[in-house]
Formats: sequence, structure tokens, C-alpha cells
Amino acid sequence: MAVSVRPKRVVIAEEFSGSGLSVLRQDGIEAVFCIGKTREALADALKDADGLIVRSQTRVDRDLIAAGPKLHVVARAGVGVDSIDVSACTQAGIVVVNTPDANVIAAVEQTFALMLGLLRHTPQAYASMKAGKWERQTLVGGELYGKALGIAGLGRIGGAVAARARAFGMQVLVYDPYISSVQAEAHDVQLLSLDDLLERSDIVTLHMPLNDRTESLIDASRLKKMKPNALLINCARGGLIDEDALLAALDGAQLAGAALDVFAKEPPERGSSSARLQAHSLVLATPHLGGSTREALERVAVELARDIVNVLAGRPAEGAVNAPIPRGVDAHKVRPYLELAYRIGVLYPQLHDRAELSRISMILRGEIAEVDAAPLVTGFLSGLLQGTADRRISVVNADALARERGLSVEVHAKASDEWVSSLEIGSSSQRVVGTALHHGLRIVQIDDFEIDANPAGSLILTRHRDIPGMIGRVGSVLGDAGINISNMQVARAASGRDAMMVLSVDRAPESATVDALRKVGGMLSVRSVQI
Repeated sequence: MAVSVRPKRVVIAEEFSGSGLSVLRQDGIEAVFCIGKTREALADALKDADGLIVRSQTRVDRDLIAAGPKLHVVARAGVGVDSIDVSACTQAGIVVVNTPDANVIAAVEQTFALMLGLLRHTPQAYASMKAGKWERQTLVGGELYGKALGIAGLGRIGGAVAARARAFGMQVLVYDPYISSVQAEAHDVQLLSLDDLLERSDIVTLHMPLNDRTESLIDASRLKKMKPNALLINCARGGLIDEDALLAALDGAQLAGAALDVFAKEPPERGSSSARLQAHSLVLATPHLGGSTREALERVAVELARDIVNVLAGRPAEGAVNAPIPRGVDAHKVRPYLELAYRIGVLYPQLHDRAELSRISMILRGEIAEVDAAPLVTGFLSGLLQGTADRRISVVNADALARERGLSVEVHAKASDEWVSSLEIGSSSQRVVGTALHHGLRIVQIDDFEIDANPAGSLILTRHRDIPGMIGRVGSVLGDAGINISNMQVARAASGRDAMMVLSVDRAPESATVDALRKVGGMLSVRSVQI
């Protein structure tokens, strides 16, 4: 009797692009729409959901997390995760993913749109023209050229703002407690304390996350340090600014103006400080449009959907918030090896009846030899431990589960050999070597056999005597079973006596087919592998 497998199910709580939906559906994932529904209806939909997609309006707290006992992933379509209890998700083994790079360009361009609109009085000029007026003299503005731009936060968005500000001929000043003077020099910016930056800047733009350390970062005392003709721009998070203090500064002519794309509570409640700022004559306000371009929404949806597919398949996610992921300038070189490490982890225990797991070593060679190996170790362990426990297994809890089982991975870095970079995982009795090429991931060695195999789908691995006719005999058995071979690799051991065959097939063989292969003369072992 065939067993019915329930499709993976993802609840969509807020607006999500059709391109992302297509990615989910191509992988057989069912989308359940709860856009605009009550919190109670959302909690009810999560009872049998594997994933949840939100933007900035849905509060994912412990109660909502508890409503989803099968949740594996909470996905934020955007950057900030302050509306998600990441700690509670981590404790539950749920991966939190976001899209930190997808809307960078949109946020940067919105920053300059507000900066220019505020400086050139564009909203007032528009309203005047629509009213049939022609008021040039009262709308004389200023230029960006020659101005000192103070950037609070030199992350992805802040760094991109700095690059474009220099193209405008601006002097760029930066406050960021987490970057070194060397990094500042690499961006060609001047690193200052926050107070110094506020005192010296003509325009200040905020690009920092909202947390306990940054909430109300720009308060009354810091607003007083700014020049009276200075402008304040915020396209990051509303809570970075003490809104009552900003109102007082604007009313008291301590600032020339502010441009705000974000507010402490969105949408602003009637009579609140946010609503008063929204209506203030010296404030250019927009309704959180920083990432709202068609191009950015498409990128966000597609990248997020791909990460959801990866998490629900047990693989690492590039945008994981609560798990180690490659960071820094060389992150793009490491990311393919994160997926490779996971796939080797899935493959590793299938190569032998009793894979040696007590002493595992990971060897990094070539360009990846100097990177932080923690994400690669976690990726490998998350693949290795799939199916070993009833609870969720992901990059969030893989390290903890490995410690419970007494598993550890010893990391070594070595010079490159024939590959630009390679990843080797093994023990005294077995080893697997892989690399990432421009056309995809490859397994290039298993034990003493040099091969070239795609670590995906259904594979059959044979070890046999290196005698004539083996390929034909194996092909005949699979042909009789109605199994197509899409790719075949044959490799000899250094001794020349034994050989390995790696076959990519269209479906996993039945046990009877595997038994038939084992009975072929000269056959030493047969493994059916799923990756």
C-alpha cells in the first residue's frame, strides 16, 4: 500500500511576490494565504505549517511560535527581524531567514531620494505646481556637493550610501562601533564617534539595526549636538530616534528638517508622536518604502523562497539569521562550499554500513583555507544528522545535537593542490573530497577513487574487480529494472585491482535490483545513495 506524503506547507502572512510563489510551487510546496486575516486565523493556519513568511507587520512571538509545532522556518521578506523573537525560534530549532542583500539598492536609492527631496523642497514644489502656482523664490534649495554626510552604520546599505555620496562630491563621515579603522580606510571614509559625527555633519543618515543598544540612539541630548541647519534622514528603523525629542528639536529650530521612511509604530496611530511627525511641515515622510521597488520585491521573494526550499529540505540557508553563515568580503567564495558540506554530510553515512563518526576531520584547501570554518562544520553536521531524531534538525541545532551524540569535527587548513579550493571530510577509514566549479558542485574523490560526480539525486555506487564487462552487466541489470542512467563515472584504485562506478539514475533502485547488482560476478559492494 502506497504511503501518502503530505506536501510541505508554508503560510504567507503578508504580501509576497508571485516569483517567490513560483519557486515554492516548483518544489512542491503548498502556499496558504493569511494576508489580512486575524492573528487567531494565522495561529490556526500554523498548526500544520512547515514555514511562515512575514514582512514587518506580523509579530512572531512565543505564542505564535507555539501555535506552529511543525515550523522549521520563519522567513522575513526584507532585512529587519525585530518583529521576530529570534531567541524563541532558536530554542525551538526553527531557522529564521531574511534577505539582507536583496533590497540594498532600493534602500540606498530611497535614502538619496529623501535626501534630495528634503534639500530641494521637491514635495512642496510639487504641491505648489498642482495648485497652479509658480513659486521659485520661496523654494530655493541646497546641493549635496561639498556637504558633510554622516552615516551611522557602515553595513551593506551604509557602505553603498557612502560610495554614492562620494560620487556626489560629499565628504563622508562614519560612526560604527563594529568596524575597524582599516575597514573605514577601505571604504575611504573617516571614522568618528557618534557625538563627533553629529557635530560635524550637514546631513545625518541612519543605517543601523534596532536593538537594546540602539533604541532611541538619537535622543534629545544627541539632537542638540547637531547643527541647526542640519538634516536627519532615517530609512532604517523608527525606534532609532526618540520621536518626542525630534518633534521638540524641529519645533525649537534645532534642526532644519527630517526625512523619515520609518516610524516607531507603523502605521502611526492618531495623535501619536509618529503621526505628528508625519504631518509636520519640516518632515518629508514616506510609508516605509525603503525596499518597495518592483525589482527589490522580486529579488526578495525569489531569494527568500530559495532559502525556504533549502531549509525544508534540511539544507543550510544563505540568509540564516540564527545560524553561522559566511560573512565578510570573501563570503561569496565560501557560500557554495556551505551547500557542498551539507551534501557531503548526507552522503557520508551512506557510503559504509558503519561509517566512522567518532573522529571526523575537515580539511580546507586553497582559497577557502583561511575562512571561518564554523558555517561549513554546521552545514556538514546538519546533513549528517538528517533522520537521526524526531525533532527538527537544522543548522540552528545541528551543533548541539552533535555534541549530544559525542560527535566533533576537527578542522585543518592546508595549501591547495589541483583545485582552487576543495573540501575534504573523512576519518581513518573513509574520506570524501568535493569542490565547487563554475557549473556546480562536484565530488572528486571517494576514498582512493578519483571521480567526478554531481552530489544530487539518486546515485548507485559500486565497488568491483577491475575486469572487462562490468559496465555492461550493471547496465543490463538496471535496464531490466526500467532504470535510466543519466551519467556514469568509472575510476580505478591506485593498485589497479579494484574500481568504483558512480551512476546517476532517474530513480532509486528497489531492494531486489540492488540484490541483483550484488550478485554480478566480481562485484564487491553496492550502495544506493540519496542526496
